[in-house]
Amino acid sequence: MNLIAVLIALAIIIVAFKFNVFLGIAVAIVAIGVGIYNFLPTYYAINGNKAFEIGDEDRAREWYKKACETGRANVKLKSSYAYVLLRTGYADEAEKVLDPIIRVKGLAPEKKNLAKQQRCMVYYKQGRLDEAIEDAQSMMNEGYRNSSVYGMLGYFKLLRNDDLDETTKLCEEAYDYNSDDRDIKDNLSICYFRKGEYEKAEKISDELVVAAPNFVEGFYHGIQIAMKLNKYDKAAEYAEKLKECKRSGMTTVTEEEVNKLIQEVKNHNENTIG
Repeated sequence: MNLIAVLIALAIIIVAFKFNVFLGIAVAIVAIGVGIYNFLPTYYAINGNKAFEIGDEDRAREWYKKACETGRANVKLKSSYAYVLLRTGYADEAEKVLDPIIRVKGLAPEKKNLAKQQRCMVYYKQGRLDEAIEDAQSMMNEGYRNSSVYGMLGYFKLLRNDDLDETTKLCEEAYDYNSDDRDIKDNLSICYFRKGEYEKAEKISDELVVAAPNFVEGFYHGIQIAMKLNKYDKAAEYAEKLKECKRSGMTTVTEEEVNKLIQEVKNHNENTIG
């Protein structure tokens, strides 16, 4: 309930009390009931957010689902629910939440674009990479740009092995837009790595691991760069830190890939010592 609604409710209660005490009490009870009724989705979402923050993914999904099932959840709350579903590995369920938002006629462009942005990640998780790139590129062409869209599109293009020069240009543009974003940094370091420009890749990678010390992909790609530069002590240090990084449903490298790379570093260092 917003401030204006609260003030109106208070005014009505005051007027009711002036006419009759019992009428005032009745109106106050109704107002409180309406307030609780309207606040329930927010209350459930707050609990969902708290559960998500402490890593209780099941409870987080349950609370957000409960909020949406009231039938009174707003677009922001639904988008938050979709985010939680994505982060916890439920892409198909996230799509079911997002599609109705995108179909709403007259919805504010920024709200619709946020839902589209999230759906791009859904498509990616479902293996529908071409659709993800098409939608992300369409939003960019229409002028909808933010760090998440830049990072997302850059990563998708790298994943699809699009023209490397064009992808590098996009990732450099993204870095100019926001040089602090971890995904943007990671994408640019990968571009330079693939182009064989390892010193440039290392510079960006070094920035990244300092700025995002729990970012799986940052250390994973940092190890690859360090190995190319024959800096195996650095690679071993990163490997230890990589083990401690927290994974999520949005982590883009698999545990198998992580373990294989760590083993490569270990084998090299053991053979060198031997």
